[in-house]
Amino acid sequence: MYENYIFEGGSYRHRELLELIEDLGGYIITKRIFAQEAQITFTAPAEDYDRIKEVAADIQGQIREAPLLGTEIAIVTPTITRHHLPHPVCDVAEIMRRRGAQTNVIGLARGVGRRIAQLTARERQIIEEHDVCVVGLGNFKRCIEEKLEIFKQLNVPVVAYGLPEVEISGIRYVSTLGRLPYTFKRLNEIDILKKISDEVAEAVKAKKEEIAIDPPFVPPWVVKEELLDQIEDIRYSLAPGPIVQRINGVRIKIPYDDYHEAVENVMISDRRLAEIAIIKKSPNRGRIIVELLPMSLLKM
Repeated sequence: MYENYIFEGGSYRHRELLELIEDLGGYIITKRIFAQEAQITFTAPAEDYDRIKEVAADIQGQIREAPLLGTEIAIVTPTITRHHLPHPVCDVAEIMRRRGAQTNVIGLARGVGRRIAQLTARERQIIEEHDVCVVGLGNFKRCIEEKLEIFKQLNVPVVAYGLPEVEISGIRYVSTLGRLPYTFKRLNEIDILKKISDEVAEAVKAKKEEIAIDPPFVPPWVVKEELLDQIEDIRYSLAPGPIVQRINGVRIKIPYDDYHEAVENVMISDRRLAEIAIIKKSPNRGRIIVELLPMSLLKM
């Protein structure tokens, strides 16, 4: 199984690491050179980790695992109005980004209030396009318990956090973090953020293991590379990160109506992308979602 890693170290001799990753069948996701420093994010076979670590140490660098690299995570809050928005949402989103995830903060239209809180059909569709949903709630136990019942109906793994201790099946929950009027600075507060990110990492790991039982024809990073090579207009998209890699597909930030036929006809090995994936229109700005099909559903 492939895992994601981040290399940080000197730029001198970093090409040795790049060559090793490619020889092992890995893939370079990003490469950033800052004067004498280099940061490389990549995916490689987990069984070759020790060998990669040895080479990284030899060129005076460090390798750390990035369990959330190649994932898209929804950070959901009841509303984005400042008198209701739990301030830690920004800190939670930041810790996810530092561990490699692509995050989208989503404020609900009718998420405020214990008795009237609800998810609209469009909100549900947007959230379910992500790999994991992280829900930020407040300080009142009964309110949290009733709102979590709404999120249990989602078809994606849900990680929630709030102030009181709450036991609810089907949702990973982290306590001791409620609504606060300031950003996190103390060490004990950072530890809470790490605990949330660890729960998200566990949810991602479980989802990857489930996909590994019946994997797709090719991994998502291969699809991403072929899309960039065969559809030149993607490179000129003004959106930050024109292609977002997900656990089992990609999000392409170009209009579905204008480009879906070109995406469907992208060739991967000897197959069209439409033969190995579901290509659909996102309710979020009409962009393109590619969901890879498992091998058992492909026509041989």
